[in-house]
Amino acid sequence: MTSHRINLCWGCLVTVYGLIHIFLLPHAWGNQSISDTGIFSYLTLTLLILSLFLVLKSTRIPLEFKYKFYLFSLAYVLLIYVLREADFHRLFTDEHVTKGKFYTNQDISLQQKILGGIPMALFFISVFYLLATQAKLVWSHFFARSPWAIALFLWGLTFIASQLTDKSDLNDVYFGRVIEEMLEFCASGYVLLAVTQSISSIRNLSISKN
Repeated sequence: MTSHRINLCWGCLVTVYGLIHIFLLPHAWGNQSISDTGIFSYLTLTLLILSLFLVLKSTRIPLEFKYKFYLFSLAYVLLIYVLREADFHRLFTDEHVTKGKFYTNQDISLQQKILGGIPMALFFISVFYLLATQAKLVWSHFFARSPWAIALFLWGLTFIASQLTDKSDLNDVYFGRVIEEMLEFCASGYVLLAVTQSISSIRNLSISKN
């Protein structure tokens, strides 16, 4: 099976399961499985952690410093992504550090805001750095129909859709919560696909081959 078909099949597979989950599975089990401690939260985390591991592993390839810096920046972005999905912030605050109201809430101490703000500032710096240096490359590979760029594009669509669903009235009903959880799960799968499909391109940058 080609990489393009894998990208398509992944989205179709999650969509079909989502419909089965909504219309065929018992709601009692369905609600538990999409909760913060449900199986799909763990599956989403597993896919993201595996993606992070593969990016870190790829830094062992003999590369020029600038390429390794790109990879470490990407690894940091993925790390924050993992911590966000794992609700790591709950260890020290009830409010999510990625939300603006965390920093405007007067009930949250300055120390907590600094503790949450420093890694988030580094996260946004890393994201802007990657956008500034890699956006043109991703764009050109997307139009060249490179599988990893297609997977990255599909991640963006599913991730944005999951966030919009989470903030809409759909989050108040069962099928809406299933859709939101399936979108998050699907997005994590596209992260893994984008990483695995780009490994060969990273290896082609190896210094030993120059």
